[in-house]
Amino acid sequence: MHKYFFIFLYVSFLFSNEAITYKHDQTDKILINKITKDSQLKVYMPTLPYFNLISLINGTLVKLSDSKRGWDYYLAYKHEKKDDLTYDFWLRDDVKYQDGTKFDADSVVENFKHFIDGPFLYSNIHNALDSVEKLNDYKIRIHLKIPYGMLLNDLCVINFYTKKYYERYNWTPSLTAQNTKGPGLYGAGAYIMAQGYATGLTQSKKIVLTANPYYFEKDKPYIKKITIYTELPIHEVIDDISKHEGKLDIAYIPYNKKTEIVNSKYAKLLISPSHGNLTVHMNLIKKNSKLKNIKVRQALNDAIDQKRLIKFAFKNEATVSPFLLSSNTYFAKELSKKYLNKKPRFTQKELHNILNGLELKVITQDRFMSVWKGVEYQLSKYGVKLIYTITSDEKVVLEKLLNNRKNIYDWDLLIWGNEDWNGSPWTAFFTLYTKANWCSIDKDDYLVNEFEKLFKLDTNSKEFQKEVNKILLYSYEKAYTLVLPSPNIVIALNKEVSYHPSEMSTFPLWNAKITPFHWSIRKEKLDKDRLNYLYPIRIKNE
Repeated sequence: MHKYFFIFLYVSFLFSNEAITYKHDQTDKILINKITKDSQLKVYMPTLPYFNLISLINGTLVKLSDSKRGWDYYLAYKHEKKDDLTYDFWLRDDVKYQDGTKFDADSVVENFKHFIDGPFLYSNIHNALDSVEKLNDYKIRIHLKIPYGMLLNDLCVINFYTKKYYERYNWTPSLTAQNTKGPGLYGAGAYIMAQGYATGLTQSKKIVLTANPYYFEKDKPYIKKITIYTELPIHEVIDDISKHEGKLDIAYIPYNKKTEIVNSKYAKLLISPSHGNLTVHMNLIKKNSKLKNIKVRQALNDAIDQKRLIKFAFKNEATVSPFLLSSNTYFAKELSKKYLNKKPRFTQKELHNILNGLELKVITQDRFMSVWKGVEYQLSKYGVKLIYTITSDEKVVLEKLLNNRKNIYDWDLLIWGNEDWNGSPWTAFFTLYTKANWCSIDKDDYLVNEFEKLFKLDTNSKEFQKEVNKILLYSYEKAYTLVLPSPNIVIALNKEVSYHPSEMSTFPLWNAKITPFHWSIRKEKLDKDRLNYLYPIRIKNE
């Protein structure tokens, strides 16, 4: 990996009139470890903004984490499994909502009543959950109808709101499970949503957050105000963060834009491991689709040379993945290793005979086009043509996916950034669950039955891993998705910002810090010494 960077430096030197020097980032030595009055950040959040936003403004019993189990305690500080149908949770007694009202067992019970009336339907929590009971002011008991091994993972996305939120907006079932319909003092998270909204299929282009003075982690957050942009053309993103101060501070960027960031006076490049993947759906609901032919789906996957794709399209920021679940995750890592050098299902001649003349309509965000160009180049050798619908707005993509079962849209391939929002294999498997709108498979009773088995198993058990492997192998044979390499997180940061991304689908901006030289609090002109080019920062798995 490093040799490519130094080749790039050498070429840059040849065509430069003066020597280009790079330094290591020293930001951590001068960070401000407390909130500053005028501090602010501007963030480009293109993937699942509604989901990332909810973790900033709301609270849950447990939260997503980069740990093996996928979750950590949050508004609850411990729990006990009494039996397969009964779980007790002890609540923190130092939590207040953003309006100053207390968070307690009564609040939890009320929130669960609303959730039961309008649950999300993309897992099995709506069938497993029976009721929630108050045991005392800071202890609750969850009753299940049937054993449910993914309870703790699903609790990471059941958020709590104040009574006033329900009085104003009420609770309605949502395909994305989020009901953040407007700004206000409605959550218990580190930030208050002061402007904007985000529910998945609808969201404002700009969302403004302000620090929550009642937040229970007393030393956080460190930034007073955060402005989030959900829809920006990717060329504008790169220009704003690499050539200017004060336009963007944190931004997910395409893999082929690393050079622009490394050669920026104002930005630095950060690369981090991820449990997410790029999910490419095949539309098997579409009538008369050629993708209904299993040989066509298998041939498309066999035609992809992931190692070359990683080198040329992902710019070495991904790992080979045989399955739709990221090969970086605990549950897929071992099986992925065994299948790295799997034997192709077809010869080159057979691939050409199966795929020649195939035209596929693709729906994608603009930030994925560098990947698609790599895919297109490889598939074109077999006579496949791709026709693109390109947008900078993720909700346009999600609408075509989530309403596809109802409207049956005319697309063949659809891509979205599926970050690890669940901390379990269900992150990927739910895209195969025909009972959910996130799935583009018309019917598969075998998979439904296997998922019913999976739901009942403890995620820490050997039986669970065996069932996961069984489903991964089945999905490989069925080739229901176009499997791409498992990507790293590639982020551009303002040089005066410190931010450590999560491997999961959370945007932990409550941990973000700035230096005294950041544009939002600096009084003087930026010193030239702060404009040095910086080596990329590469975070490794702990």
